[in-house]
Formats: sequence, structure tokens, C-alpha cells
Amino acid sequence: MWTISFLVVAILFVGIKTTRHVAYVGARKARGCEEPRKYPHKDPFLGLDYWREQREAAQKSQWLPTSKALFAQYGKTYEVNNLGQRMIHSMETQNIQSVWATNFNSWGLQPLREGIAVPFFNHGINTTDGDFWRHGRALARPTFARTEVANLDFLKKHVDRLLEQLPTDGSTVDLQPLFSCLFLDASTEFLFGESMDSLLPDQREDCTSFIKVDQYIDKAIQSVQDAKAGSNELDEKAEQYVLIDEMAKQTQDKLDLRSQILTVFMPGRDSTAHALSNVFHVLARKPDVYKKSRDEVLQHGDEELTFESLKSMKYLQWVLNEGLRTHPTTAQSYRMALHDTQLPTGGGKGGKSPIYIRKGDTVMASMWGLHQDKDIWGEDAAEFKPERWRELKPIWTFVPFLGGPRTCPAQQMVITQEGYVLTRFARAFERIENMDPNPWTEARRIGFQSKFGVKVKLIPAVP
Repeated sequence: MWTISFLVVAILFVGIKTTRHVAYVGARKARGCEEPRKYPHKDPFLGLDYWREQREAAQKSQWLPTSKALFAQYGKTYEVNNLGQRMIHSMETQNIQSVWATNFNSWGLQPLREGIAVPFFNHGINTTDGDFWRHGRALARPTFARTEVANLDFLKKHVDRLLEQLPTDGSTVDLQPLFSCLFLDASTEFLFGESMDSLLPDQREDCTSFIKVDQYIDKAIQSVQDAKAGSNELDEKAEQYVLIDEMAKQTQDKLDLRSQILTVFMPGRDSTAHALSNVFHVLARKPDVYKKSRDEVLQHGDEELTFESLKSMKYLQWVLNEGLRTHPTTAQSYRMALHDTQLPTGGGKGGKSPIYIRKGDTVMASMWGLHQDKDIWGEDAAEFKPERWRELKPIWTFVPFLGGPRTCPAQQMVITQEGYVLTRFARAFERIENMDPNPWTEARRIGFQSKFGVKVKLIPAVP
């Protein structure tokens, strides 16, 4: 009896699959599309062999090299079985630009993240599409306006605290956890109006208690209500920009405010800390690059550091760009097709034909693969070489913050804050010497940072 039932189910399954495949082939041919290369799965049903390989690579801190090797073996665009669903991996500019910009409305993020993220982030800017996303974007947009990005006063206090704690006697210090504390303090003050002050050893606060943001939400809503009732509290606080206060002017829904503030806070803080740590990991091993950066900074004397002055330091900007290119804070991003569509390239024997995409298929864009592509960056693509940016004006070949309507709104803030901290170090220290024999090895958190930290010896500048 059980054998007969199993056979019936199997026959029905095969029949349904065959019918779907025939429909797929017909739709693909009608569009003039070709198949991409496919990962040779040992498990054709769920593709568990692929995920086993990915898990083992991550456990060995080899996810990035493994990803690069797979693209080298199977091409710049290839297909994998993602737990029974079709997923296209691509490091090609045309495909990334199509998904994130020119064919933006055909792709969504919410179907991929909503089930996992909702318990913590609910309907925040980084977990939704459509009206929910536009609402979150509108609330966050003023935070990253030029005037707020250019406001470095709030960061100065925290960098001063960091510099005061750094040893000047030649002893070794790990900069990575200090940078994490720095941007935790700065971001909490910017977002909530109160810093966590984790750089102050006598004012350590439990992170788990701080992340319960309802107290700040209640305070912001009450401030708006007081202002409407005639209180001047908001006017008195106007000199300090606080994101939660600005958002509360637009909505007093507590769940909405919590969702929006957390989806800005979590990635924003980590992205800058990781990017800066990765740059300093390189600078400690390339004294010539640090010297060139420092020489440029010293040419500006003791002038006040501003958004404009930091942008004018060309070599400094090259260093920051090269850091984002060679050591990714985010290596890949995903989107799901909201309806039948296509990718412009990657199909056929030569990999140049369009690829038919069905509703529900997923694309993984590899910024890491794109930024390591020798066809774009040359044979020395793996090397940290700031001078390569002298003539480069990349469009969709350098996308550390992606692009299109969902470009990371914090990108200018990240680069500006990175540049500010590096400039302060260049003024304070003549040299940064490496004290760690390990090469940069990935540690995957929200983004990527050095597994062994950034252990250095700092040589103070002579007054």
C-alpha cells in the first residue's frame, strides 16, 4: 500500500516538474534567452552539497577565496540550486546594474528578509519593498543629507577620547575593538541623542540594555507632543541633530519608529568600523602608503577638518576606495524576482546571451567578485594599490554601497567619517607599525573584518 502511494506521489511530482520545465523552456525561447552555466550538484533536489561547501568555507574563514574560485571555475554568472529554488550568482556589471537600477521594479528584497528579520526589525528600510520601503527611506533621508554628513563636531569628541587612550610608549594595541567602540559611541549619540560612552572605561554600559530603544522612542514622542502643546523643548535641542527626534516628527507609531531606527543603527555602525579597521590593517603593512597619506594631510596644516577639506585630499580618498574594493564590508547582496523577467547577460556557451528569470528566482550579486575582476582592474586586481584610482572614474564597476534607488544612504557618511579618523591619526602619529604576523583573514559578522584584529605599534609625531 505504502509502495503504491509513494509511486503515485513520485509520478505526480515528476509530471508537475516536467510540465513546469516545458513551460519554462517555451518562455525562455520566446525571449531569446539561453541557459547559464550550472554548478554541478551532487544533490539535484535541494543542492545541499553546495551549502555544505559554503558552510565549511565560512567555518575555515575561507568564504571570500572560495567565492572567487567558484566564479573562476564556472564563469562570471552561474546557476545554483538553493534549497530547491533557482539562484543565479553573478559578478557582471550589466546584471548588477539591471537588478539594482534599470530593471529595479522587477526585483524585491522583502520576500527574502521579511520572515527572518520581522521579529527584530519589523518593517524597516532594509527589510521591505514598495510603500513600506519608501516610507522608511523618507524618514531616514534627512539623516544623510549633505549638511548632516558634513557635521563632524559630534564625531570629534569621540575621536579625542580614542586618541587619549592610545599608547605612545611602543606597546601593542588592537585598533579593531577600539574602532568598534568609537562608532558605537558616535552612532548612538547621533541616532538617540545620548552616547553609549563605551570608550570611557568608568562608564561601561551593557549593550543588551542599551539596545532596548523604547525609552528613547518614548522620550522623542513625548518631546513632539510637548512641542505641540506649547513647550520649547524641541527648539532648545535644535542645535543637536538627533535622528529619533526627527523621525518622531513624522510618525508617533512606536513600532514603526523602533523598526526604522534599528535598521539604520545596526548596519551603519558596523560598516564604518569594519571599513576603517580593514584600511588600518593594510596601512600597518604598507608604510609607504601611510606616509603618502600623512604627507598629504600635513600639507593642509592644522586647518579645521571639514567635508570639503577631506574630499580635497585625493590620495586619502584613493586609499579609502581601495580599502572598500580589496577588503569588503559587504561582499554580496540578494534580490528575488517579483515577476518573470530576464538578466541581460551570462547565458549561452559564450556567456553573452540574456538569461530568462521566473518569478521567485533569486539573484546573488557579488560585489566582491566584481571588485576582484582582472578584466576591469588588471592583473594586479588583488593588490592594494591606491594609485590605480588616479585615472579611474568607475560606473557600476565599483559598487561597495551598490547603486540605483536603494543605494546605501549612509555611503557619504561612512567615507567622510573614515577619512576624518584617518586624518586625525596622520596628524598624531608618524608611523603605524604592524605587530601581527597573520595576513588579513576574514571574520564574518554583519560584514567582514580581520579575524585577528588590527594589532599595531604607534609612533607619535614629533611636536
